[in-house]
Amino acid sequence: MSRPKIVLFGDSITQLSFSAIEQGFGAHLCDVYQRRADVLNRGYSGYNTDWALRLLSSPKTKSDIFGDDAKNIKLMTVFFGANDASDAVLNARQHVPVDRYKSNLKEIVATIQSECSEDIKVIIIAPPPVHHEGRLRYQKERFGEKATGKLERTLSLSRMYATAAEDVSKELDLPCLNVWEQMCAQGDDVWPSFLSDGLHLSKPGNAFVGSKLFDLIGTTLPELSVRPCPFTGHYGTSGSNSSIIQIAPWHDQIDHLHPDEAFGKK
Repeated sequence: MSRPKIVLFGDSITQLSFSAIEQGFGAHLCDVYQRRADVLNRGYSGYNTDWALRLLSSPKTKSDIFGDDAKNIKLMTVFFGANDASDAVLNARQHVPVDRYKSNLKEIVATIQSECSEDIKVIIIAPPPVHHEGRLRYQKERFGEKATGKLERTLSLSRMYATAAEDVSKELDLPCLNVWEQMCAQGDDVWPSFLSDGLHLSKPGNAFVGSKLFDLIGTTLPELSVRPCPFTGHYGTSGSNSSIIQIAPWHDQIDHLHPDEAFGKK
């Protein structure tokens, strides 16, 4: 029995989602799906959707993303936009015009759907807001006197691309986690704490995104949800419940006098 796979596809925010230091949202999903599905991190720091399409068109990198068992991928998240939304003048290298960003997202989703099984589920995740003070502080900390003091990413630009991502999800009839909208809805005195450097997720930000993503799966893709044990709150015990069957019996389902029965051997 091969474990189902969940693939997180995105830029540095996804690449960092397995971070132990920042308690990444991808690690949160690993916890949720323990013994049930393998959660794979396919985040590429600094990438925009132009470069993501090149990953998907190159046989070597395409194979790395989908593996040799693409039909066993049950869910993929597509989390790009933070780099696409860079200022066209101050960061032309990573900037992607918003119309092309939308077209690229559609092509990324189409490629995923053609490579995987017909029941593959895709969630589009919109980029987070940008905290101006946090970005400028990061510049000074990293570059010192060489810091430009200019914002290569802004709150308004990130909003434009988050809206574009949600528009694409509606057009394709896919679930969307609008991180920009949901973070900002927490209030100006809260959402900046979700970002470690004005752009990437902090520990609270990862907890927020992990929780919201888990909730979205539960409401829009219930067949992929996992309900934790009501007594311990853990996801990897016999008290948890999901349509995704765990690999091997839980330990408390094994009769020590007749262990073969639990393993299907009589």
